[in-house]
Amino acid sequence: MRALLVMMAGTLLPAALSGCMAYNDGGAEPAIPPAPTCPAETKEWTAFINAMPGPDAQPTLIVTGSALVPAGTTATLTAGPTDRAMPPSQRIVLALASSPDAAGGWQQVRAEIKPALPQYRSVIVGCDGNAVATITDIQIAQ
Repeated sequence: MRALLVMMAGTLLPAALSGCMAYNDGGAEPAIPPAPTCPAETKEWTAFINAMPGPDAQPTLIVTGSALVPAGTTATLTAGPTDRAMPPSQRIVLALASSPDAAGGWQQVRAEIKPALPQYRSVIVGCDGNAVATITDIQIAQ
């Protein structure tokens, strides 16, 4: 009888404990959700061409806006491709980057493209493959 109990304990105890392990993962911390790649909201988008004369002056397309970012991130704007329409549209990429000291909230963003083309049909600001804003009123400062 004793041999039978030892054999049952050797077989059933590991099976019983392995069943408990399915419910107790050893106290591991819950997974941290991934940081967002796009701001929650954006506003106040403008674009203009600075074509003011002067020494070493180059026409510059300037795009500005505001992005609502979570704490620990900053927003950036970078030049994307220009399409082949006449006049062309300029794409601008809006992205979030980790910045542990950033407070979060509304943040001003700005991009400059030198040399700018003489005219643009539109400026399309995109994030993660989606258009965030399309600016069609592009003034030229001369």
